[in-house]
Amino acid sequence: MKSVSIPILLLLGACDGKSASPASGPAAAPVTVFAASSLKEVVTAIAKEWSARTGRLHRLQFEATSTLARQIQEGAPADLFVSAAPEWLEMVKSVEKFDWLSNRLVCVVRTEEREFDLKRVESLALANEQVPAGKYARAALEHLGIRIPERRIYGQNVRDVLSRVSEGGAQAGIVYATDAAIDPRVRVATTFPPESHPRILYSVGLLRPEGKALYDVLREPWALEIARKHGFGETN
Repeated sequence: MKSVSIPILLLLGACDGKSASPASGPAAAPVTVFAASSLKEVVTAIAKEWSARTGRLHRLQFEATSTLARQIQEGAPADLFVSAAPEWLEMVKSVEKFDWLSNRLVCVVRTEEREFDLKRVESLALANEQVPAGKYARAALEHLGIRIPERRIYGQNVRDVLSRVSEGGAQAGIVYATDAAIDPRVRVATTFPPESHPRILYSVGLLRPEGKALYDVLREPWALEIARKHGFGETN
């Protein structure tokens, strides 16, 4: 097997003042979660609360779904894989899987940009074609009959696209609604109709038994409530 280059993982432990449960105390191995970059805040919040409740540690890695799938295929030691499109779970060996959350697709511009017409945009940031957000964006533009401008800036993941707009590198960018909500330097200029692109679904795959405890927690009411507070919808 060829060697794998994996970015440094974020290690979070239980919060002070919370006791660990006997069944899953500090001696248990950390659970490693690979998740789409657009899930950074919500997965971090849920994992932190889970660690506080159980005493278990966790490691989180966020990147484009396509990048994470490739790393897992090459041997990266992930216990859970949270994908921004269900089909990417077919590329990895999941013991179990389920559809978890939904989202909306939007076009963002900098807050000071008041007059905006997507059909006349001069520069547009998009995620790469293999990234789910890029696939959804191209489908929506094609459905609406909007031509991608000659000056197009490609991002490695959806957060990269967001930063290109907020930092002034592109006039507009297509991201998820939850991404737009975290950056005060951008505003939503267009929300794409749901029928203009494949439904945006985040799916969770259990890759190793070590991740089962956190895998099950993601469907618990308190975890779904955290997801709702971060702007995500449910799948039903």
